[in-house]
Amino acid sequence: MAMKIIKLFLISIVIFSLTSLTITATSAEPSYYDFKEQPQKPLQALDDLYKSILYETLDRARETVRMLDDLYKTFIVLITAEYVDDPSILPAATLSKRVFEAMNKKGWHKARLLDATGTPFNPDNNPVDKFEREAIKAMLSGSTYFEKIEKIEGKDHLRAATSVHAVMKGCISCHPDRKFGDLLGAISYSIPLED
Repeated sequence: MAMKIIKLFLISIVIFSLTSLTITATSAEPSYYDFKEQPQKPLQALDDLYKSILYETLDRARETVRMLDDLYKTFIVLITAEYVDDPSILPAATLSKRVFEAMNKKGWHKARLLDATGTPFNPDNNPVDKFEREAIKAMLSGSTYFEKIEKIEGKDHLRAATSVHAVMKGCISCHPDRKFGDLLGAISYSIPLED
């Protein structure tokens, strides 16, 4: 809703700016300044205002990714610690996917696990689009974070991915071909930048 109000406000500024420019251009004797420099000033100010709002929204979305990443990785570690001692508890990956689905169904955001090993336990964890493939490639090259802004269903979204490494003994029990510190995959997030 806030983005719609901002868009209406920006459209109003454009209409007002163009109307006042037309009045100025017809009421004064035309000169190079009237037609070259003056129209750029209101439009530049409008562009600067839009960028400021976009960057503020993007910063909030990045902060949301950081918070969600801390939350999800904390419970993954806690579940993994319990799973090692009690195999009747769901594995962290299975539980994570259920939490991700619940958050998506409630309309908060989308998140999913991505495999970076090349041999996922579940083929659904393979990257499915260009963003996810690029994110895994970046993780394999040593990055711990990757992001892009993409239009999804006509709205801007921050798409981000954070690396997931084998950080404890329990990780190795489910990934016996890996060692402590190895990259296992990533969590991919999609956060709307507009209402």
